[in-house]
Amino acid sequence: MQQRDEIKKNNSFLIPIVAFFIMLFIVAFVISQLWVAEREKQRTHAKNLIEQVVVNLTTTLNEYFDNTQFWRSYIIKNKGQVPHFDDIAEALYSTSSCIASIQLAPDGIITYSYPQISDMENTNLFTDPIHRDDAKYSRLANLTTITGPFPQRRGGSGLTIRTPITIKEKDNAQVFWGFSTITLRAEEIFKEAHLPDLRDDDYHYQLKSINPHKGKLDTIQCSTYDTLKNPVSLTFGVHNTAWTLFIAPKKGWVNYSTIVFEIIIGLVFSLLISFSAASIWNLIRRESTFKKLSYVDSLTKLQNSRKFYEILNHLHSEDKPFAVVYIDLNKFKPINDNHGHRSGDELLIIVSKKLRNCIREGDEIFRIGGDEFAIIVPNQITINGLSNLVQRIKASIGRTTVLGNSTVQITASIGYARYPQDGSSFENIVQIAEEMMYADKKSMGEER
Repeated sequence: MQQRDEIKKNNSFLIPIVAFFIMLFIVAFVISQLWVAEREKQRTHAKNLIEQVVVNLTTTLNEYFDNTQFWRSYIIKNKGQVPHFDDIAEALYSTSSCIASIQLAPDGIITYSYPQISDMENTNLFTDPIHRDDAKYSRLANLTTITGPFPQRRGGSGLTIRTPITIKEKDNAQVFWGFSTITLRAEEIFKEAHLPDLRDDDYHYQLKSINPHKGKLDTIQCSTYDTLKNPVSLTFGVHNTAWTLFIAPKKGWVNYSTIVFEIIIGLVFSLLISFSAASIWNLIRRESTFKKLSYVDSLTKLQNSRKFYEILNHLHSEDKPFAVVYIDLNKFKPINDNHGHRSGDELLIIVSKKLRNCIREGDEIFRIGGDEFAIIVPNQITINGLSNLVQRIKASIGRTTVLGNSTVQITASIGYARYPQDGSSFENIVQIAEEMMYADKKSMGEER
């Protein structure tokens, strides 16, 4: 009997200890998984941001590469002559604030320039200390190149796009004529591509290129010269030149002070509920899962209309400013009819992903029903900010989408309204945004 009591006594002592260490392991595992999940979530968001910036940047630069190719064709057509240079250059120059100058350099010597820069006239690109390496490489490889940034004589920094030009002589031999060059204002180019916007999203960035002459990475544009910790990067081609964009959060991928706090709380939690932690944890997890499911659209995994109105009601009750963006897809029904409901569902999933890529962190996306979506933008936002968001969404949704073995292209009608500027209740705000969306649909010639 005494031995049995001794065993029970030992078990009563060991069970809480064993349970404590089991719970400690579980808490440690959960915290580590949350840390990994949060880190991956942040990196995925960063990848989406970096892809969008790269698309904007390459699209913008391609327009200016076409400018140098125009001069190449023009000079070849005129057999090496350059009639009406000032008139044509002025017309091209006026099309964009990003263009700093347009130049032609027969035999590598700057002879034509718009606007005229006196200290650049008659500059020999093959001997100029800033441009000689690039000029020699461009002529030798017979390739269009982009270099920079380098200081401009009129202030700021510039990117130079240079295209070598060869013309055919009577014996059909290709003879080097010279270069067509366009110098771009680097700050304006990157602003047009929304690169500086990464700083507003609490990211540091560094845009670098491989220098073919030095065999190393040169910094083109950056928000900091400090080494980025575990950055997300994307390498892309810019007309015979490889560029790489690196970004990383200013405060790091994970808040370590939060992790330390969670570990301390986990220890206390494990000690206090060592005997009942498993059952309580299961109940909390199930309740949380059911609640989340009631707020999630099963197809797109976006939040649903129930959550939409709940958040709006909360923001209004707290008298916090917000904006509502209402989105309706155009010509969605014909896609369902022609390609089947499965393709229609696939298209809705793709649209939901595109919307996620367009918003800022903190904005909320919802599928209201059918092919209607909504975005809640908390806090103050300007009309320009909303207009930029609308343009990003329309551009993203308007791109061709692959569905199985076919491609489709749709558009979106969008309206928005702000509280409290446009209405005194969230119902008014939603109604105004919806009416504005229908007005947009009407302006696009779409049926309601």
